[in-house]
Amino acid sequence: MRAFQRFLRDDDGTALLEFGFLLPVMLLLFIGVVEATNVLRLDRKVVASAQTAADLLTQRTKVSNAQLDDILTASEMIFEPFPAASHSVGIAAVNFDPDTGSPTLDWTKSKNGGSVPNALALAAGLGDPGDGVVVVRVTYDYTPIFFDFVMGPTTIEETAVLRPRRSSVVEGPGS
Repeated sequence: MRAFQRFLRDDDGTALLEFGFLLPVMLLLFIGVVEATNVLRLDRKVVASAQTAADLLTQRTKVSNAQLDDILTASEMIFEPFPAASHSVGIAAVNFDPDTGSPTLDWTKSKNGGSVPNALALAAGLGDPGDGVVVVRVTYDYTPIFFDFVMGPTTIEETAVLRPRRSSVVEGPGS
């Protein structure tokens, strides 16, 4: 009987047992925090990339293919230290008809298959007749570090629409 009572009062190994119960919970929380932090950081980088590209474009009155490539490279560099291969950028210049004010697509440029599928709808009502806007859409396909354990792959997207600063429209290559 004494041996049984001594066994019940013995607390050797209790900490190890409690650690064994808490370790999976703590690892799950750690992985969740890492993934959530990465998604939030990438969301901020996607917003900064779209705004930067739109800002650099709207500072110009006319832009060449070489300048567009430089702007797209600057937009890509914002993603460091994340891999830039997962992003795509689409740029569309929308001009408003001087008579009717209806939006028309003037020129486009893309990187990594990016596009602005609804540029005319996004630009509608944002300019006066004869003016124009620049629409930039950036997407990033994020694959979690810890596979699909906490969350699955997700796409982060941002669209920026800005009016030119130094002219009524931004003339593109070949305009």
